[in-house]
Amino acid sequence: MAKSGKVVQLFQKPENFIKSRARELELGHCYITEEWEETGIANILVSRKHTNGNFTLGIYLIDLKCLGIKDTMFKFNVTDEELDYFADYVGGNEIEYNEVHNIIYGAEAFAKDCGFKAHKDWTITQFILEEDNDRIPLIDVEFGEDGIPAYYVGPNDSPAKVNQILATLDKHVGQGNYLFYNDEDEFEDDEIIEDDNEQSFKQIYYTFTGAYRDKFGESETATLDKDHIVEIWGQKVDCGLYSLNDELDDRIIECAEEYESIFEDKSVESISQIHALLIKNPDMPLFYAELFLQYKMVGLHGKADAIAKKGMQLFPDFLYLRLYVAHAAMIDRELKKGLKLLNNNYKLDEAFPKRTAFSEGEFMLFYAALCQYFIAKGNLINAIICSDALIAEIYKYACSENAVLDLLAQVKAKLGEVY
Repeated sequence: MAKSGKVVQLFQKPENFIKSRARELELGHCYITEEWEETGIANILVSRKHTNGNFTLGIYLIDLKCLGIKDTMFKFNVTDEELDYFADYVGGNEIEYNEVHNIIYGAEAFAKDCGFKAHKDWTITQFILEEDNDRIPLIDVEFGEDGIPAYYVGPNDSPAKVNQILATLDKHVGQGNYLFYNDEDEFEDDEIIEDDNEQSFKQIYYTFTGAYRDKFGESETATLDKDHIVEIWGQKVDCGLYSLNDELDDRIIECAEEYESIFEDKSVESISQIHALLIKNPDMPLFYAELFLQYKMVGLHGKADAIAKKGMQLFPDFLYLRLYVAHAAMIDRELKKGLKLLNNNYKLDEAFPKRTAFSEGEFMLFYAALCQYFIAKGNLINAIICSDALIAEIYKYACSENAVLDLLAQVKAKLGEVY
């Protein structure tokens, strides 16, 4: 205690010190990867010198082509020997601070326009940099390729991650307005579909559905509002694959990748394995969805319904599971059950009015289920309106692909041999 009776704070957490006082420290040397201009990837180190001679460091992994601040961390109150070590780590080439400032903040702004957030620790490490204001001179730095976002698949980018990034670019930049490179050829054809094949399929799709509209559009009643679906996609759909909760979405993606071989097995053994995983990880809703599907595949419909009911009770906000079950009901031609799970509504936002936004996967499952519903009802005009919403991501979601293919089979059959 001090004599005044106030507690003297002898230590401040590094994160709090950086946020409140790092900018008061003298700027030290800055370093950057040697070939950053050629590769578009830069490891950057910015140092601040303490009065005791030690340094606090901000380290940043920057993608100037598209993704912005992919990673960042800090090192607090390190020695000059440790500074030298980290300088060698990033490349060891010294650079003026003002150029570094323009690279980092410029990449962060460019990525934000493409729909990508900076790494979570940017909330701390940005305070090792100077404030981004008019005191820092603007330096011309190229972002993207001639200003066009260019996504290069990284060595650690899983198929699910690639799909997520492409979906974000489609939403925020628009298809055809960015460059995509997968020179490593890391994935199988069924994981990343070549643009030419996808484009050819879409041409076939629009040829058949266009012919169907021309021939039967007046005789079949369209009760769906296509403009409303487009509005939902543009204004209320976020980039999450399974959930709007970014942390949960990342956990589910990691879980899906880790246990992919088990999920694909569809056997009594895989059911036992998933059940064991569910017991060990009761907070993972994906296991309920996968166990539901596995039970359905082997004909244990009673158990499938029971596990689905339990999962929906435990995770009422995990709409993906509810829509998963609704989609399965439509496939099984349990149409009343499926429509009830959609709250007897053809509009996603009105079916779930408490939700102000939806993940991409939720959107796709809802309209895939509706597409199957209208196929079963024989109203192919409404089914086409649904599939028009699915075709944008035809190979990304199995529910979308299956619904569109089922629809095309019905369309071709009804058109006869004309095409």
